[in-house]
Amino acid sequence: MGRADEARGQAESSQKIEDLMEMVKKLQKVSGEKVHLKEILSKKQAFHRTPRDPAHLPLPKPHALMGSVAPSLPPPAETLRTLRLHCQEKEAEAQRKQTMLQECKDRISALNSQIEEEKNKQRQLRLDFEEQLEDLMGQHKDLWEFHKPERLALEIGALDSSKEQLLKEEKLVEAKLEDVKHRLCSQFGATGCSTITEGLFLRSQEAAAVVHLFEEENRKAQELLEAAAQRQEQLQQKCQQLQQKRQRLKEELEKLGVQVPAQGQSKQEEGAGPGEAANPKPLGVSEEKDPELPTKQGLMPS
Repeated sequence: MGRADEARGQAESSQKIEDLMEMVKKLQKVSGEKVHLKEILSKKQAFHRTPRDPAHLPLPKPHALMGSVAPSLPPPAETLRTLRLHCQEKEAEAQRKQTMLQECKDRISALNSQIEEEKNKQRQLRLDFEEQLEDLMGQHKDLWEFHKPERLALEIGALDSSKEQLLKEEKLVEAKLEDVKHRLCSQFGATGCSTITEGLFLRSQEAAAVVHLFEEENRKAQELLEAAAQRQEQLQQKCQQLQQKRQRLKEELEKLGVQVPAQGQSKQEEGAGPGEAANPKPLGVSEEKDPELPTKQGLMPS
């Protein structure tokens, strides 16, 4: 589009220059006629001023001379007036064409500046898009590294081991409670065991230690469950944000006419696959731990 406008402006400029040249030629022709007329008049005046011998001169014929000169030469004042008006018209026309030429040049310069600004804007948009794309690719790479099967397997193993450790500690606490209960029953008898157990057990140091240990283990289990749930929620939110950002960038690419490669999408789907397949395990751990909490709380004395 810019080249077509530039070619059109050059054609108009060349046409205006040709018109100006023709006008100059016409003015030169008119000025040549004016000079020729002045030469004729000067020759006539010189002829009249030249001294001659009256004896050798033929008798002039005034009527014949005026009849021969009058049709060929118009009056000088009228001719000069006509030529002056003609020159003024040509000068006005030349001035108008010069003004039009300057306006065309100004318009061409303005269009060129607009084209340059648009190019700079497109270049800046392309740089911003490349930066956003690199950022998105870096985030996608980090997410892929986080969702590697090896790392997920290690985390799942750590959660399973912590679960087994908590179960063992819970069994130990239950065994200690049963031992204390049996000793109390054997000491006070079967009939008074149910009534005395609560008061004596709550006042004993062993019961306080057991309750403290149970509360500590229960708090640790609750913290682990909350951390796992919070981490799972953060991962889901991060995945949703990345998907939304990728979709937005894809739409911008489609608007700009750039084809989005399918390789990145397949990699993301492959990366999301193991993550989605491995994520339910921590949720399963939380679901397995939840039913055990009422049991622990039921063991705590009110």
